[in-house]
Amino acid sequence: MTDRVLAAWWEVIRSARWFAGKGLAASLTSLEALPWLTRAGELPAVRPEIATVDYPDGRRERYQLLVGYTAEPSAPVVGTVADPTHGDLQIVEAPSDADCMAALLTALVDPAHPAMEWITAESISPAVATKVWAGEQSNTTITLGADRMFKVFRKLEGGRNLDVEVLAALNSSGITPELYGTLVGDLPGTDGGRADLGMFVERVQGVTDGWEWACARCVEGTDISVEASWLGSALREVHRGLADAFGTSTTSGAAVAEAMAARLDAAAAQVSELAGIRASVELALRSLAHADLVTQRVHGDFHLGQVLHAAGAWTIIDFEGEPLKTLAERREPDSVWRDVAGMLRSFDYVRSAHPDPDSAAARSWCAAARKGFLDGYCEGVEPDHAVLDAYELDKAIYEVVYESRNRPDWVHIPLGAVHDVAQRTALSPMYNPKEN
Repeated sequence: MTDRVLAAWWEVIRSARWFAGKGLAASLTSLEALPWLTRAGELPAVRPEIATVDYPDGRRERYQLLVGYTAEPSAPVVGTVADPTHGDLQIVEAPSDADCMAALLTALVDPAHPAMEWITAESISPAVATKVWAGEQSNTTITLGADRMFKVFRKLEGGRNLDVEVLAALNSSGITPELYGTLVGDLPGTDGGRADLGMFVERVQGVTDGWEWACARCVEGTDISVEASWLGSALREVHRGLADAFGTSTTSGAAVAEAMAARLDAAAAQVSELAGIRASVELALRSLAHADLVTQRVHGDFHLGQVLHAAGAWTIIDFEGEPLKTLAERREPDSVWRDVAGMLRSFDYVRSAHPDPDSAAARSWCAAARKGFLDGYCEGVEPDHAVLDAYELDKAIYEVVYESRNRPDWVHIPLGAVHDVAQRTALSPMYNPKEN
């Protein structure tokens, strides 16, 4: 790999939506090719190439590039390589090149392909139109015709991908998409061995992106509390399925509060506005310290962009967890209130779509959606608001760091929530836990 091509790929990586190191000093130090996925000797040729990104503090991340080599590119050219058999070949991102994707699918649908773990290979046809899914995402999804998708995992760590694990466990639940097969490979330079590189899944039909749907209803001023209640019920069913599949455990509330406090410290070091509300946040976290919490596998990054809406039903997608956390952190059992808090925060984000986000009407719309969701999830039982507030604060603090790196124009939304919950905490008698 020439220095020129390496530099060109670095430009692609650091401008990509899925790159987690935006705003941080980093460098692309190597690009290592995995075996070809397409048929030997044929063009276009496609293979995964693993980019290693290093940071000054010693951290290292690995990202997957799905690279196509072709004589007739239809995607932007990253570089050129001289091939002894075919002459000069153009290097492209394979997901954006129709011929590269056709060659890749033709090879992968072979049930005996060494890089595939198929559940139902016959569910995928190579003779379909492909298109990269538009929008912001931490991975890259390619639509395969009307009702199938191929999701390419970008930031890689050794071991099973969480989305693959969960979809396999919940297959045929009716609340999550069907999983058809997983692309796997050896991750160089780690002790993790095999890693999931991508998966083939159902593209659910007759649905609308949950975020877009909710924003449109907010702009109209249309109450969604009934639909929010159905969403709460759907999350409850997913949590039940995950508990059955992976089990439950108990953890110390004090340990959870300590971990949240450490995340606050790390966040305040990056975003100075958080330092001023530290005392109020610590007061909220103390409410966790006097009880144990039931923990289990959860979604981990639950918000309206992770759900699909249809008349009378919801589909829940993307179980990989928060992209700024490590795989080990995302796999750790957590309280179900993590997901509940994530959706409550998402309704607050939707309020920004209102013509007057700070108006009484916008706040009333948001409050009704939040209440409907909680009613559906809790099935009529009042939640522990002190615990829920602690999780909502933790989520909002995470969002402040995320937005400051990726969408600084949005950072006021989670900052406002941090201040709101911190103020409510400081004024409420429920946050004066009894001494042991």
